Amino acid sequence: MQHHSEPAVIREAALDDNGLAWARRVVWAMCIGVYLTVFIGGIQGGGAELVAIGRAAAFTVGAAVLGKMVLSLLAQASLPVEQGPMANQDGKLGSLGDLSSSANVPQQQDEADEVAPGER
Repeated sequence: MQHHSEPAVIREAALDDNGLAWARRVVWAMCIGVYLTVFIGGIQGGGAELVAIGRAAAFTVGAAVLGKMVLSLLAQASLPVEQGPMANQDGKLGSLGDLSSSANVPQQQDEADEVAPGER
């Protein structure tokens, strides 16, 4: 029994360095937004400033930890790379165009009919 080995799947990073840099900027912007939202909301709600600062810092650290986890997942994400057909693979190689639109197909069919007209 012959074992057919599957071709190795080549993978590439889902995001390049520029994409990851933008993702880091988004995480920073979200952390700043969380801090300002919680702090201003706490002050406007009539709470003590120290409690509002503590609550805002805690929520900001929580958002930063979640953002860091998302960034690490994005950095590890990869996509399979599609390869074209290889010469040693089974299957059809060549043009995917319609064979009947080829210039020499009618000529080949006529020659085949002349060689063996009664075998069909």
